[in-house]
Amino acid sequence: MNKQIAVKTREKWVDDIKVIACILVVLGHFFQSMTKASIMPENDLYKWFNTTIYYFHVPLFFICSGYLYQKYSKVNSVDGWYRNVAKKAVALGVPYVTFSTATWVLKKVFSSSVNDQVGGLGNTLLFHPASPYWYLYALFFIFLLTPTFKSVKMAVGGLIVAIAMKTIALNGGGVRRLRCINSSLKRNLVCARYEHLCI
Repeated sequence: MNKQIAVKTREKWVDDIKVIACILVVLGHFFQSMTKASIMPENDLYKWFNTTIYYFHVPLFFICSGYLYQKYSKVNSVDGWYRNVAKKAVALGVPYVTFSTATWVLKKVFSSSVNDQVGGLGNTLLFHPASPYWYLYALFFIFLLTPTFKSVKMAVGGLIVAIAMKTIALNGGGVRRLRCINSSLKRNLVCARYEHLCI
C-alpha cells in the first residue's frame, strides 16, 4: 500500500480517540505515581478522577483496536488465521518483549527505588506482564481468540456470547463455580446410592 492510499484510508476519528485515551493514561499514571510517592494527597478529587478515567480509557483502546482489526484483518480460513497470528506476534510481540525486558532489567538494577518488585524474566514475559505493557500482551491473546465476522448477524452473535461469558465471570462463574457444581453432582450421586448417609 503506498502512502497516498494509506492517508486516504486512515480514519482520523480513530486517531483522535487514541490521542485522548493516551493523554488520560499518562495523567492516570502520573497522578498514581505522585500519590504513591506521597507528593500529592490522595483526596476525593484524585479518587474521582482516577475512578472516572479507568472506567473508559482502556476500553477506548480496545474498541479502537477491535474496530480496526475487524475492518482490516479479515480471516476467512485456517491458513488466513495462522498468517494473521504470525503478523500480530511480530507487530505486538517484538515491542512487548523488547520493552518488557528493558523495564525488567531497570527494575532489577534499581530495585531499591521502584514501587513494585519484579520476579524472573520468564515469569514477567509469560505470566505477569510489566505494568505498562500488559495491553500488548492482552491484545495479542484477544486477536488469537477472536474471529472476524462475515456479517452483522454473526458479529451480534459473537457479541452476545462475549457478554454472556463476561456476565458468568463477573458472577463468580469461573473455575470455582465449576468445582462447586462438580462437588454438588458428586454429592447427589452419592446420596442417590446411599440415601441413609445423606441428611
